[in-house]
Amino acid sequence: MSTNPITNTGMYDYSNYVRNTKTAVSSKTEKVTETPEKNNCANKGIDSTVSNNQNSNSETTFPMSSSIQRLAEYIKVVNEHYEKVNEENKKFANPAGHIYDKYYNKKSPYYRKDLTKKEREICATAERQVLNGMLPSVNSYDPIIQKTFGGGIMNDTEWNADVRRRMNETINQLFEENGIAVPEGSDLRLRVDPYEYKIHVSGVDEALAKRIEDILNKGKNGAYLYEHIEWCNPKYNGFKQPKQYLWDTAVQEKAVIWHFVNDLTGYDIRKLENKNGIIYTPDGRNLWDVMKEEYGKRFVDADTTGISLRSVYDDYQIYVKEGWSNEEERGLTIGYRNGFLYDIDTEHGYGPGQDEWLKKLMEQNRQFWESYQREREVELRNERTSSEAESFAEELEQGVNLSKSILEKYNLDKYNHNTNLISPTGIDWTSLIRSLAQEGKGSALTDVILRLSRNHERSGFDAKA
Repeated sequence: MSTNPITNTGMYDYSNYVRNTKTAVSSKTEKVTETPEKNNCANKGIDSTVSNNQNSNSETTFPMSSSIQRLAEYIKVVNEHYEKVNEENKKFANPAGHIYDKYYNKKSPYYRKDLTKKEREICATAERQVLNGMLPSVNSYDPIIQKTFGGGIMNDTEWNADVRRRMNETINQLFEENGIAVPEGSDLRLRVDPYEYKIHVSGVDEALAKRIEDILNKGKNGAYLYEHIEWCNPKYNGFKQPKQYLWDTAVQEKAVIWHFVNDLTGYDIRKLENKNGIIYTPDGRNLWDVMKEEYGKRFVDADTTGISLRSVYDDYQIYVKEGWSNEEERGLTIGYRNGFLYDIDTEHGYGPGQDEWLKKLMEQNRQFWESYQREREVELRNERTSSEAESFAEELEQGVNLSKSILEKYNLDKYNHNTNLISPTGIDWTSLIRSLAQEGKGSALTDVILRLSRNHERSGFDAKA
């Protein structure tokens, strides 16, 4: 999975900035995302922040693209459910024992009969975690996930498609609200620079492009669009990677330095005076001295950047010596045509006419979960049948043992065999049954004398032991 540098502390996690290669889904089991326990912290602060020059978050209209946001709703549902269950568990003298009874003790009145073996393990583990003061893990097969969302956790591809849909809706709404009429047939290009995350528009006249930029560059829209384009790299789904992603990777080391300086000092290093091997702040101070001072404050406040100041010194000196070129940066670009965003330089994107692969994958995911539900019902049905058989066997064993005790009590150990019938001889059955009833071991099935067929000369009454 690609690692995005934006964190929920307001600083970049530079130690994780290098993007890892994300592989395509290779089997149906990989369609289900098990959430690492470390991601459970997401519920404590699911909103990312970007560099200091961004506007107020309240002005952001684009949906957040990060995996943290993707998991936030699932985490919220799971946490609330197991916290409520934990309160119920703690009402018992031995909460841990009660959890065991619910999921593993078939003789317990609290035993859950409506779960598969996998689901029992998930629920029991989650309840133990919460009982021990930890957050529960998030699992696609958790019954609360299945019940609430009708399937497992949305994977990266499905999430990207959902984010793209909402971005299209947002852009079209902004255009309508602000009277933006894009000429029919126009092919807009929205380029986001890797530093300030400003959206630059081309494909229409300069005046209209400026109006579009003004309405889009609000809050964290640029950062969210940049991140979304990153996540939509076709290579993540096994297709050829467009050149713009290679170019973007080439400027990331430079972007790290820019954001590091900007996060610490608020200065745009590209616009500062560089003279005699020193970069100066507007008030004439050595920028590196200002960085050390600010870094020291953050370290004392335990608000560190995730990277040491010393580790960026050599890269910083490169830009001190060579200067910072202010040529137009490439950034990441996405197209917009006829009301829809589309991915450039690829046939395997999330836009109209380039999403056949996506439709097939989503259909496979749908079929996977339908198949899982069928398999689940079969397992539960087999479990019920097995339980009923075990219950019948126990009742039969109890009946046999009772019969043996009766025979022993009344010395009925001598009897005649007639096929499978037990026919003790010389027994006064009326007296025997009356005796059993008095001892509470017999009860009448009917209150009338049985009417036997005319061929029978004997008469009696119906009873059971």
